[in-house]
Amino acid sequence: MRTFHISYHQHDVKVEQQEEALFTVHLPDFTMRLQLRQDNEGANHWFEENRDNETAETRGIGQAIETYLAKSN
Repeated sequence: MRTFHISYHQHDVKVEQQEEALFTVHLPDFTMRLQLRQDNEGANHWFEENRDNETAETRGIGQAIETYLAKSN
């Protein structure tokens, strides 16, 4: 498991990468599990585990995760 921190809404947020596309995000008020999925055109979408829609919140957190991962590689 890989652990790192991202900045989200001026908070330092701990993220644990469980699998290649599954992340546990420890927000100040709650913890969520995010799953990265790609559509048939290769665009990334971020879903809360066991949900079928991307929200503005999951998209924002997912983009912060993608930015961190791109910089660390």
